[in-house]
Amino acid sequence: MSPIFHLLQVVFLQPLLNLLFLIYGLIPGHDFGISVIILTLIIRFALWPLTSKQLRSQKKMQSLQPEIAKLKKKANGDKALESQMLMELYKEKEISPFSACLPVLLQFPFLIALYFVFQAATHNTAELANLLYLPIQHLPAVQSIIQDPSSFHPTLFGIVSMTNPSIPLAILAGITQFIQVQMIAPKQTDKSDPSAAATKMMNYIFPLVTVFIAWKLPAALPLYWLTANLVSILQQKIVMSEEVEEMEEVTVVKKIAQPKKKDTKSIGKRRGK
Repeated sequence: MSPIFHLLQVVFLQPLLNLLFLIYGLIPGHDFGISVIILTLIIRFALWPLTSKQLRSQKKMQSLQPEIAKLKKKANGDKALESQMLMELYKEKEISPFSACLPVLLQFPFLIALYFVFQAATHNTAELANLLYLPIQHLPAVQSIIQDPSSFHPTLFGIVSMTNPSIPLAILAGITQFIQVQMIAPKQTDKSDPSAAATKMMNYIFPLVTVFIAWKLPAALPLYWLTANLVSILQQKIVMSEEVEEMEEVTVVKKIAQPKKKDTKSIGKRRGK
């Protein structure tokens, strides 16, 4: 084992594996699929502040589309000038043009790490004693796996095997990925813009890639992906509703702050009297 992989195992993979089996050992029924869902929720809520920041940035990106369209017309086909003007606009508004992709890309490091975690949990159960911390090993449900690895059958609700690929879970992961991407994708005002067409294509490619990858992986990975997408969709709805409320509050404050205009007609009538 290389020193780098050993470091990753000790710092990243091993804690995730122990957290997974801690959940498995404590929940009633010791359902491995439910343990994966709970682990996913913990990871996603730990990333909640970072993801919320990126979603707010993406919301700003959507509101900038009219200004971006004007800049492109002003550049008149000069790509270098257009890029420079766009970068200046993004810098002024303090947003990242790649914020739409970030929530999706954030999942890949965890998918890679969890792939090795699930491999160790479902295929290398004989090695669990070397990877689990002593307090985790002493949990009765975990102890029985260590003593007799062949007795461990990781499933979701006792029906869906977490060690074999699951086509329904792969498709559901792709569908929820599509919903998530559509929610955060900037609305393009100029349909003739080549970059708009490319962005729209990527909105379809990401979900298809999700299904393609998840199709052949152990079902635990698509289950993680599906759960993570559902949390992201919920988070996006919350962030969007917060943005709407903030905009309404700003509008109300502006109306209150504006001085009331005097009715000149009524004043004229009074003077005429």
